[in-house]
Amino acid sequence: MSIQALWVVRNRSTSGNETGDSVLFSRFYQTFIRKSKQIDGDQFVPIPNNPELAKALLFELGHTADGFSKSRDSCQRVEQKPVYEVNTSNGKLWPLVVVEQPGLVLCCLPFVPQGASTRPPLIDIPGVTLGFTLLCALGDYIRNIVISEFDQKISDIYAFLTQAAPFGTVLDTTVDSVLAKMTNRISATPKTQKQPAWKPVLHKAKTQMHLAITEFVRAVQYDRGNIDDVWDVYGTVSCKAELEGAMPTVTMTISQTTEGEVTPLNHLIIHPCVQSADAYILEEGKERAIPRRVRFTPPLEKITLCHYKVNPTRQPPITGSFELFAEEDRVKIKVHLRLSENIKNAFEYCELQIPFGKRGPLTIQESSLNHGSLLLSPDKSVVVWNIGQRFPARQPEITVSAIILLGSSQAKCTGSLEEQFCIGQNAYAQLFFKIVDFTQSGCFIDAKSIQVSPTMKYKLSCVREFLSSEYKLWNVHGDSLVSAIPKCLSDHQAFIET
Repeated sequence: MSIQALWVVRNRSTSGNETGDSVLFSRFYQTFIRKSKQIDGDQFVPIPNNPELAKALLFELGHTADGFSKSRDSCQRVEQKPVYEVNTSNGKLWPLVVVEQPGLVLCCLPFVPQGASTRPPLIDIPGVTLGFTLLCALGDYIRNIVISEFDQKISDIYAFLTQAAPFGTVLDTTVDSVLAKMTNRISATPKTQKQPAWKPVLHKAKTQMHLAITEFVRAVQYDRGNIDDVWDVYGTVSCKAELEGAMPTVTMTISQTTEGEVTPLNHLIIHPCVQSADAYILEEGKERAIPRRVRFTPPLEKITLCHYKVNPTRQPPITGSFELFAEEDRVKIKVHLRLSENIKNAFEYCELQIPFGKRGPLTIQESSLNHGSLLLSPDKSVVVWNIGQRFPARQPEITVSAIILLGSSQAKCTGSLEEQFCIGQNAYAQLFFKIVDFTQSGCFIDAKSIQVSPTMKYKLSCVREFLSSEYKLWNVHGDSLVSAIPKCLSDHQAFIET
């Protein structure tokens, strides 16, 4: 659970700075470098100097103007991000853990107890996980540092690593905890209480607790007979607890209301601070929503208490059909949307976007719609249908049709996979919406069930929200990036198996 070296490299492709040293900060832990050399023997790959390491790393990440490289860009290569293999003059350096942020690339070389030459599975190398967590914490710490002032802050980064990973062994990756140790703000508790190492500072201000359920839905709809629409619902429960004492314990129940479809929660993934959670066992032939009770000792910082997934719902919250007919200099579009009856008809925002990134500036020639307003994005590359905060109450179905004039086509193939794929009648529309005080699964925090030990007065805030994650409608008359097996193939496979 240690690292051999750590670097902070200037990413010139995003910072726009073509001068100055590439490596802004580096630190080497000779103890673990020597251990690696003893384990690997003649197959040990020495760590190159900083300029060579930075050049090789930026090339591997694609931040240099070298064009296509077969060793880096070949489809046959298996990627294992955020772990990379970098070619140096001494050999292939592996496993390098990389975290990128604007203008900077943070990188570390974990210590491999089994030997890097044997290439064990990444899951068997604890240093990979801890190295990634350490880089994320270091990224949060230096996020507000201006690159031009980096030289003046090197001593602060050195002090941060001294507390977070003394002698290369990762001990603490919580930024608030490390900062408390750096500024000597550690609070001592009475001898009768045990204070954990991950909580060196005790809360002495107003006691309060904020709990939030954020549920997401992602969907891909084709409106075709040979391809099934796919969708799923998942969520997170986050907690920000500022409670007195060294080890306060919170017990609460995640319940489900009678609204929505009320499907059972499964695949509950909990935070390490959770001491216990009830075991949900689904009886054969019975699917019912039952409360999930958890007990945990919260740190002072905000945490994601648990992740959950919802059993498949009967239908997505909004079903739709998207039609687009492409001509030389214009397209005709038609969209039909229908709100599901078990979804709360009160949006914080709801809009549908149709991107035309490669087809030049757009102009709306004519439009017809029965709800909302149709407009263009500021760069005139996206058609935006602003639906507003409600669907019609009596008949929650809305339509829009329009003729859009296209500008000059851009031949350069850039952007995401969807943007490169959308040529001719290949197009999609994407929904963005948010509903507050609602979840499709009916999941909520039962405030009356919350118990805090030792007993104390605190201010409680419980919120929940329902958002779209990746909600796409593909053009009925074009090709699409399929996310489900076409019915003809699935039926043929079922016939073969029988």
